[in-house]
Amino acid sequence: MTKLSRRLFFSLVGIISLSLFRESSTAATKKTRPKKRVTPTPNVKKPTSSPTPLLEGTLIAKSSDLLLRQPRIFFLKDSFGISTSYSLTRTSRGIVAFDTRCTHAGAQATLNGTQLHCAAHGSLFNPESGEVIRGPAFETLKSYKTVEVNGEIRIIIP
Repeated sequence: MTKLSRRLFFSLVGIISLSLFRESSTAATKKTRPKKRVTPTPNVKKPTSSPTPLLEGTLIAKSSDLLLRQPRIFFLKDSFGISTSYSLTRTSRGIVAFDTRCTHAGAQATLNGTQLHCAAHGSLFNPESGEVIRGPAFETLKSYKTVEVNGEIRIIIP
């Protein structure tokens, strides 16, 4: 064997033995916790009544809060506490919901009479269809599905 290959061989042996030594020493220093004893839960039979339907969406308003063709803005807080506003309008087709962020620059739109008005640049939106009435925005507002059940209006946010 040449001098270079011997050096390489002993270097590799040293590295491997050092890594094995470290693994064994870290395994010895780790404390193992005793496993908790799990007790089985008793089987309790639930009453056999009709199951309550699972309501989808997030409660945003009461049905009595919306009159026909009278848009209103409602607020929801997410799990981080950030509030987002939605425009809801009862139409002949049902209840429609739109995000109130302007599609031009993301500024908050507010109700100005029966139209959604972006105070930042003056865009106007139709609260029943989300369409742009006057720019600079050119995209319609983002719409959301709503469900009206048991006197409650729920919005489904994907």
